[in-house]
Amino acid sequence: MSYTGARVVEQALGAERLLDSRYAEGHFGSATVTAYAKWQRRGGYTGAGADGIPGRATLAALGNRHGFHVA
Repeated sequence: MSYTGARVVEQALGAERLLDSRYAEGHFGSATVTAYAKWQRRGGYTGAGADGIPGRATLAALGNRHGFHVA
């Protein structure tokens, strides 16, 4: 994921109150992975499906809520 793309996702996770804004720096690091896993669990994913790595469905759902498009 690009710096810009990571930052967009991190900002959306912050808006969901899953990621502290100090971690929204454009690097998909461990804090972002943990926050994304929480987002995946909110979507009903468990186990390997909630590993903190964006999949198309969960990323599109986050984008739909926060105004970005997944190509």
